[in-house]
Amino acid sequence: MHAIANSPPPSGSSSATNEILAELIASLFLSRPSLNSSSNIAIDRVERSVPSRVPYPSRGKLGFDVSQLPAEIICEIFERFMEDDSVHPVFDDTPRPLVSYTCRSDPTKLGQICSRWRAVARSGKNPLDLEMDYNSGKRQHDVSSEAQILRSFIPHLTRWRKFRFNVSVKVLGLLYALIDSPHKPLILESVDLDFHDLLVHRQAEEGVDAIWKYFHSCPTLHKVVWHTRELRRFPQHAPFQLTHVHARFSVSIDDIMSFLPQVPLLQELQIESLRLYSQKNPSIVSPLLLQRLRLLRIRSHEIPATSFIASLTCPSLESLAIIHSNYLGQSNQDLQELPRFLRRSGCHLQKLDFRDAMDTDEELKRCLSDSPLRSLKSLYLSVDHVSDQMVEFLSSKSAAGEHEFAPFLEYLRLP
Repeated sequence: MHAIANSPPPSGSSSATNEILAELIASLFLSRPSLNSSSNIAIDRVERSVPSRVPYPSRGKLGFDVSQLPAEIICEIFERFMEDDSVHPVFDDTPRPLVSYTCRSDPTKLGQICSRWRAVARSGKNPLDLEMDYNSGKRQHDVSSEAQILRSFIPHLTRWRKFRFNVSVKVLGLLYALIDSPHKPLILESVDLDFHDLLVHRQAEEGVDAIWKYFHSCPTLHKVVWHTRELRRFPQHAPFQLTHVHARFSVSIDDIMSFLPQVPLLQELQIESLRLYSQKNPSIVSPLLLQRLRLLRIRSHEIPATSFIASLTCPSLESLAIIHSNYLGQSNQDLQELPRFLRRSGCHLQKLDFRDAMDTDEELKRCLSDSPLRSLKSLYLSVDHVSDQMVEFLSSKSAAGEHEFAPFLEYLRLP
């Protein structure tokens, strides 16, 4: 976002003061095109409302000299200034900058203050983290503005580090042109690309696939989010160096197990929809070893997530989430797969999130009792019924005052 604001973030009361000043100054720019004496006096009044121990920027006779504000406060002002006016939105055809339908702020005003503010506003040669989204509640989508914003970023493709684009398939041509562009994403680390209207433009699927292949070819790419509109199964051209994979499309256990050997460096795996039945049910000779996996999150429907973890060994696992639902309204999981998985992995699990439509917690209590969870720090359990015996089991302490179930437990939630 900025070139010179690289100082450490303020702490304590300084941070609170920065927020107060930023919100006030940003509001002044929203209501007035330029600074004048009345706005300086207003800032001077707010100065007296913040803690006196906080050092202030140099002042003129009428208030702050805004050209001398610390860079971190200027950045706060930029962020406050660009926030949506969702409390009092104005929708009309008045020409306005390309911010959003609910943001009336003109970002060029901030650059008119002084050369120092313009320098802070520029990204210089720093890496760019980009995000483009749209209001899903609006019937109309400003594709021309979307294209104009995207067109302004494309010449800086060499500096793209992370991007999350939720855009229309109508800007597909701009992204497709990147394939033959002289600009290359030299430092790209993270890609989250979603075409929200692709379902009604299926003829564009081939182009979308070509764009994904292009970004997958970046040797620096480590994190991806694949959406259901773009993919129906794991891509065959996925880069081996991926460390974070978030699959937001329906998969089967077969699909996952065929994909995982392609990404030996995987650290985080999130499956949003384990719901497809496998074509076959082969006997597991040896569970797949995922040496580096630290986080595993599975949202399963009908297909039990415990059937998937029965195929894995994860010695570095720290966080596990199993969120399961069943059409019949009752659990169909073999919960004893959890203690078998944890013993086989020998991991030091710190966070467990378990949700299931169970009408009794006896089986869950037996599962937790058998599981090696001594290192657990956070536990989230959501079942249809939590008995007093379960609460006592989870909260009981030894004579020395330690939790018997998990001595390092810091967070327990039983919704």
